[in-house]
Amino acid sequence: GMAREAVSAKTLVTGYSSAAVVVVTLAWVAWGPAYALGVLFAGVFCALAALFGCDLADHVCFTANSTEALNIAISGLLAPGDHVLSTDLEHNSVLRPLYRVMERGVSVSFLPADRKGCIDYADFDRLLQTNTKAVICTAGSNLTGNLLDLTRIGAFCAAHRLLFVVDASQTAGVFPIDLRAQHISVLCFTGHKSLMGPQGTGGLCVAEGVDIRPWCVGGTGVQTFLPSQPPQYPTRLEAGTRNGHGIAGLNAAVRFILDTGVEAIHAHEQKLMRRFYEGVKDIPAVTVYGDFSRDRAAIVALNIADYDSGEISDALSEE
Repeated sequence: GMAREAVSAKTLVTGYSSAAVVVVTLAWVAWGPAYALGVLFAGVFCALAALFGCDLADHVCFTANSTEALNIAISGLLAPGDHVLSTDLEHNSVLRPLYRVMERGVSVSFLPADRKGCIDYADFDRLLQTNTKAVICTAGSNLTGNLLDLTRIGAFCAAHRLLFVVDASQTAGVFPIDLRAQHISVLCFTGHKSLMGPQGTGGLCVAEGVDIRPWCVGGTGVQTFLPSQPPQYPTRLEAGTRNGHGIAGLNAAVRFILDTGVEAIHAHEQKLMRRFYEGVKDIPAVTVYGDFSRDRAAIVALNIADYDSGEISDALSEE
């Protein structure tokens, strides 16, 4: 590709000196791929914004995964004296950043879950404080597959003027998500799960007016004269070189999802999940976790008697 671009550049300057040919050729080789990447990034910005109902495509910021995205959001939105509402359903990608800001003066109240892994939404009102700044929670549990009602929680956040940060690692690409309709302030996602993209991709979708302090700075390649990180999204949250190869793969995956339809993918996953669940739920000594009476992520977690789950996994992998 670069060789063909160099030949094209040389053809463009026929009749000029050999030095001019070299200069133009080198410039084309250097900037041609960069331009192509710029077009790619613009395309995937728009595709993700369309998928997630994000009004501003330039508010899609790439990271390596949802763990990094959650660290950026939690560290960049909260300050000592703030209070946060979260739940017992969270992955440690939410919990550990919350525990760290708790050491710095942020307080957190966790909504408890019952034996089926379900929360009581009345607990949001019960645990609300005058200094509550945000609700930070998962869209779907990676352990039980239980979903949280983002529309209901978003309405609560809007009514109380709270930030709403969502970990969509288990649901992005297979459940409808709409930043506008669900009043989501920051959506954190990973590329390698239901978005069907490569590992090492992820990001944040940031609603208009939400101000996240940069977690990592430098290496932008633009506005290098500034002593601080450029204030514009996405550069504000993207320090260093993007994973262009991974984002290219993510772009193809998101285009497939948009073409196929989230609802169709969800229906296919549910059919497979239900088939497995119905096949194991009545086996003696098998305990299945989660609430299967309503819509859920396609996750089935189980134990067999008192066997160590690692032993069971090893045995099954050898079958």
